[in-house]
Amino acid sequence: MRFLCALHALYLRFTCALTALSLLFNCAFSALCMRFTCALPAPDLRFFVLFSRDDVIFQSGNILINRGDIDDILTNQYFSDNHVDSFAFLLSEKIRIIPKEFQKYLYISPLYRLYKGYKHDYQMFIQHITPDSVRESKLIVQPICFQSHWVLIVGKLKEKVWKLYDSLPNPEHKAICTEVIKQIHEDKAGVFPSDITTWKLQTVHGIPTQSNEYDCGIFVCKYMERAILKKKTD
Repeated sequence: MRFLCALHALYLRFTCALTALSLLFNCAFSALCMRFTCALPAPDLRFFVLFSRDDVIFQSGNILINRGDIDDILTNQYFSDNHVDSFAFLLSEKIRIIPKEFQKYLYISPLYRLYKGYKHDYQMFIQHITPDSVRESKLIVQPICFQSHWVLIVGKLKEKVWKLYDSLPNPEHKAICTEVIKQIHEDKAGVFPSDITTWKLQTVHGIPTQSNEYDCGIFVCKYMERAILKKKTD
């Protein structure tokens, strides 16, 4: 079982890396060659050195992905807010192309909690949540990072229940999710047809879990993709 979980985690990391690399075009291919080619001619190596970890690969709104972020995916590093938000952006693009396969949902960036904690202007992350958008949606999707661990909560608007996806189940993770739900309720008072803090928070069981210390971000991204599908897959 542990071997299968490890193999699944490796597969998820590889597929997410490929997804992120699709944003790179030719630069991504060069970066991949630099990491996995054993020997390259000297002129090619000098060409690769011209690229910096700070080179911007993709930018949209609050999302900024540079070469260093791609390297982090390929070298088993922890996912940042940018990684998770960029995956959510790619999901939205996929939904735009094949909308019939997905449920309508409201995505809240993990930066919402971070900005709110530092007393920055966090309204940009929840301003799209209005009575109209709530009526048109089926789900609320909120990735949360707590003490370097990623979890996902999904609010089902019709069923009035929260689902917690956690690749390393821990009661502390459930407690922080309850706190975030309360914050959303306070900041969007009157927007939801019922009090979202009264909805049950249920841990989702029978899902793939991580077998190492660093793949929680990968799992949260794949949990998101699975949660919004109209037809669930294994």
